[in-house]
Amino acid sequence: MQAILPIAGKSSRMAKKYQGPKQLLPVLGKPLVEYMLESLPEAIDELVLVVGGPYENDIRAYFGDEHGGRKISYVRQEQPLGLGHAIQQAKGLVKGRFIITAPDDIYNKADLEKMIAEPDMAALTMKRDDWQNFGVFVLDENGYIKKMVEKPKEFVSPYVSAGACYVLDQEFFDVTVPPSARGEIELPDIVNALINERGRKCKAIETSFWVAINDPDQLDVANEIMKARIANQEKNNS
Repeated sequence: MQAILPIAGKSSRMAKKYQGPKQLLPVLGKPLVEYMLESLPEAIDELVLVVGGPYENDIRAYFGDEHGGRKISYVRQEQPLGLGHAIQQAKGLVKGRFIITAPDDIYNKADLEKMIAEPDMAALTMKRDDWQNFGVFVLDENGYIKKMVEKPKEFVSPYVSAGACYVLDQEFFDVTVPPSARGEIELPDIVNALINERGRKCKAIETSFWVAINDPDQLDVANEIMKARIANQEKNNS
């Protein structure tokens, strides 16, 4: 099974304090992306990296053609036209079902294993009180997504999208959606179309752990969270 990692960006929110791709910034002395890679199920044997932007060469130099026992393939996003557009660039390279993971977020491996065990599509979610700051999943009584709402002003659900973490399949590449108000092809719009126009099912898998890193402050917080998490794991194993 393949995993698509969108790493075509400028890391602009990190630029005031750091230079280079944020995925390679250290968390407890280890590149951030390595935490995500450690969370991938063993069934993932190939990584498809969507590259582009000013740090493409840094990413290619770090990953090479093989990394951690997994084959590495590359596709380019020539223009920054959104996350959905970035994933679309992998058309023809990925086969069957695939997982999308945010390379600058930290996940729990068991949750991703639950996602790929689902017979249809799946998305990672977390229940949060600050739902208005996220894309939100409206779920049915069986935990399937009915629709996604971007940063709702009124309460519709506490279940937010836990980063860009989905299990999808080839039908994803058959869907065409118009650009959003910001001129981008949004990944949630494509998944919404799969659910509401094509009748596909997408199970929301509630995560037990998720750390998102978008700016220097969140990177500092991630260091503290991972320090506490590792210390707790060592205590439980002793």
